[in-house]
Amino acid sequence: MSWFKIFSRKSKAGHSAASAAPRVSATAAQAPVEVAPDVADPLAGNALPKIAIITGASRPGSVNSSVAEWVLAQVAGRTDADVELVDIADFNLPLLDEAYPAAYQNYQNPATKAWSAKVSEFDGYIFVVHEYNHTAGPVLTNALSYLNAEFNNKAAGFVSYGSMGGARAVEHLRETLSELQLAHVRNQVMFSLFTDFENFSEFKPTEQNAGTLAPMVDQLVLWAKGFATVR
Repeated sequence: MSWFKIFSRKSKAGHSAASAAPRVSATAAQAPVEVAPDVADPLAGNALPKIAIITGASRPGSVNSSVAEWVLAQVAGRTDADVELVDIADFNLPLLDEAYPAAYQNYQNPATKAWSAKVSEFDGYIFVVHEYNHTAGPVLTNALSYLNAEFNNKAAGFVSYGSMGGARAVEHLRETLSELQLAHVRNQVMFSLFTDFENFSEFKPTEQNAGTLAPMVDQLVLWAKGFATVR
């Protein structure tokens, strides 16, 4: 018997078995599916996500604070988030001096405890970052090294400045924040020392670069809300 006849017999047998199988009516096939109830939103009701604008420098004469204050003024009128300016300099954090790794949260020093309590208040962060020696400034990286769990499953965005717009500083900072399980949005605000600062000291952002702030904050607020359901 040829392979064609054998194949034909198997095909007919399979067709017969399929024909004998009971048919499912269209009504049964379209039976309603039970949908799980929506997960409760921790920020439901009148609660708004809290966003901190965190300065990234404490050096005397730094323009970092003026950039941070400009950011605060631009977002102060938003109705979808509560925004607060947090100045790292207010916490007087020394070079990292805690005996235990930050993940243990076994803090010994009052400055660390105060910094931890403040950071824990927020759902998202806007880091005002300057580029220093081809990376993020030491004051900010030192402050981040003190904590861990306080940043987990939250969101962050960046406002950076430098000769290259602070791009390289933020690229390095993104790696650090990933290790802290802090999600960072794609949109980024970058200011150039050559076009957004008069005499390299007075912050006067161009309209084009200033216009990139709102889209970044829009994305940050959405992520801050979303990650609240994870925590």
